[in-house]
Amino acid sequence: MGGRLFMREGHPVLWSMSDPRPDGLLVVEYPYFEGEGVVFVEEQSYTGTGTVAAPQMVHFNRGLGEIFTALRDAGLTVTALEEHREVPWNPLGDAMVPSPDFEGEFILATGPDRMPLTYTLQAVRVA
Repeated sequence: MGGRLFMREGHPVLWSMSDPRPDGLLVVEYPYFEGEGVVFVEEQSYTGTGTVAAPQMVHFNRGLGEIFTALRDAGLTVTALEEHREVPWNPLGDAMVPSPDFEGEFILATGPDRMPLTYTLQAVRVA
């Protein structure tokens, strides 16, 4: 059976960055490559309202190579990959500003070309 996959996701480089820091530095703190996972405690829902009943989670970052390999192993062929300077939420506090080009998106306030924040990927599976 055939099909098409389209996804937009936070870039693995973004997921490896530290939470916003008081000194404003962008620091790689968490693993880029798959490992044993990193435990986080998030008391508030990602929607910004309400609290969650079980706030502890384990996050596993997946590098682009691992993502491509998983798609290939599932019988999909990647037809497009784009990395983006924009992200539709503010993950890095004062290090981010609203994008002048895309409404509702954020970019790095200084040097927006320094790192990718999201990517879009398309893949197909031929019947």
